[in-house]
Amino acid sequence: MPKFKLLSIKLSIGLLVFLSLSSSKCEQPIVYTKYDPVFMKRVDLENSISIGSPRPLGTPAKIYTKDKFLFISEAGVGVHVIDNQNPYAPNNIGFIKILGCFDMAIKGNFLYADNATDLVTIDLSNPNKINVTERLVDVFPEPVPPDNLLVKPEHLKQNRPADLVLVKWNKTN
Repeated sequence: MPKFKLLSIKLSIGLLVFLSLSSSKCEQPIVYTKYDPVFMKRVDLENSISIGSPRPLGTPAKIYTKDKFLFISEAGVGVHVIDNQNPYAPNNIGFIKILGCFDMAIKGNFLYADNATDLVTIDLSNPNKINVTERLVDVFPEPVPPDNLLVKPEHLKQNRPADLVLVKWNKTN
């Protein structure tokens, strides 16, 4: 058998094997996130920002200085307020609870923070009172599960009541 004909047969067989493998449908199982979503009613989210007693630092994220204060965000839960008048003995004086807060900035007397999907502006001129001066609704996308896997269809925004906001994800037990 001539070399050309043998090569042609091998190529034909190879092409048939390739086509048969590529046309078969290998269905992969759908793997959903191992995290459970935590939802809040929009009205509850909008009324959830408050100042409270100091608490220990958990998972610090960002830090800003303003006058004699340090503002340290804690991923997902809020902002620590530290009196840093004496840098050798900083004094944790309060905690601003802002659910879904992963980022913040300070300009002038205002703290800008994400409150789940919203952007809130908080007046800092009175450190003993929280005054949300502005709220821009649905500025940010909803948080994604930490494992970056698929979200179950019933938890998607379009498949749940309109007044629910996804605030965070908790590890499934």
